[in-house]
Amino acid sequence: MKNAVIIVAGTGQHHDVQVEPGTTAGDVLSQVGLNGYVLSKDNGAHVFGNTENIYPDIDDGEKLHAASKTDVGTPSHVRAS
Repeated sequence: MKNAVIIVAGTGQHHDVQVEPGTTAGDVLSQVGLNGYVLSKDNGAHVFGNTENIYPDIDDGEKLHAASKTDVGTPSHVRAS
């Protein structure tokens, strides 16, 4: 089992979680009540898919980031017609 800290973008809020082998990004987000968010590491450089097993990709004590899907969606310079 690994420990991690989930930091919520724009709020400074954080959640301590325990990650077991086979745990997905969606499992972690649901556990802390952040449905509709995406989970990443390295300040967003590596965004996990909702069904992706995160256990092998994180270190014990790692800080992960949660951002609203709308915050990481379409770039602001792209406009719908």
